[in-house]
Amino acid sequence: MAKLIALGATILALTATVLASNDQPSNVEARIQIVENISAFRAAHPELNLVPVESTRSPRQQILYTLGNRVSGDRLVAADQNGQSWTTFQDVALTLAYPQSGVGAVISYIHVVVNQSSNLGRGYVVAGGIGQRYIQLVIEASRTNYFNYDAQIYGK
Repeated sequence: MAKLIALGATILALTATVLASNDQPSNVEARIQIVENISAFRAAHPELNLVPVESTRSPRQQILYTLGNRVSGDRLVAADQNGQSWTTFQDVALTLAYPQSGVGAVISYIHVVVNQSSNLGRGYVVAGGIGQRYIQLVIEASRTNYFNYDAQIYGK
């Protein structure tokens, strides 16, 4: 993933701290990056095991990315929302990592709503996942001049 950062022409680092149910801080790291060529990055890194995240598109330029299912006893363990806009169309990638450090809750469900000016986008799990204590997601958007997201991670 470090090489994805090198591909970006501009990096906007956004870090959010949320509270886990045990009232100890749990960090979510989120970065929106402009990526010069998403396809070239994927071709250059065949070793990455990209697991697609289910997505649902709406006619209002909104894409919902979900993974897993809510389960009895789970709770919101992390959340983040932010956005960026540009005067010209960009290819961008949002990287979400939970937890930023330490040990997180066992993840049961991921829910990310993205608003962007195009409906061209994909999401992938690049590390960890459902049933594990960490996850790293990359959500790509192509040819957009704004990108806003609202991410929620549930776990036990």
